[in-house]
Amino acid sequence: MTLNFADLSALVRLTLTQPRAAAQAVMRLPLPMSGRWSALLLMATLSALLMQVLGAMLPPSVGPDGEALRPVGPLVWAGMVTVGMMITAGLAHSVGRWRGGKGEFADALILVAWLQFLQLLLVVVQILLMLVVPPLAPVVEIGGVLLFLWLLVNFVAEMHGFKSLGLVFLGVILTFVGAVFALSILMMALGVGL
Repeated sequence: MTLNFADLSALVRLTLTQPRAAAQAVMRLPLPMSGRWSALLLMATLSALLMQVLGAMLPPSVGPDGEALRPVGPLVWAGMVTVGMMITAGLAHSVGRWRGGKGEFADALILVAWLQFLQLLLVVVQILLMLVVPPLAPVVEIGGVLLFLWLLVNFVAEMHGFKSLGLVFLGVILTFVGAVFALSILMMALGVGL
């Protein structure tokens, strides 16, 4: 099963204009579980490659001592993105089910992969703006975060059959805060500094 450029473009437009309808279309894609995992890994790989391009365009980061920090390598970046997407899909599925939703993990997986694809498109736009109109690049970055949150809320609501976007938004924020808190506790227990 392949999506051509016209299909992808139409799905991107649908996602931006009718995110819940787009979520239905993405969940209905005839992909087996292995295909959904492959989509997630492909998005992580493309993310790592694009972040290397973006990193090469930015001035090097410096630590508190003024020394240049070593950039994150593509394999580490791909691993972090993969873990992040897996956690997002797992939480979207399990917390939603806990609150009475009907979503399946396979659907959460492909929806998170689709969200990452959209984020990658925004990174491409950001890179182009850095070359043409640099002051607009940070605006796209902030817009990308807000768009991701809006789409995530709509996707979770549609996946689980929830009606209230406000309650889903609250659930997403509380889940995020809880996940960060749990991760902080875990890292402190392991002796890893944040």
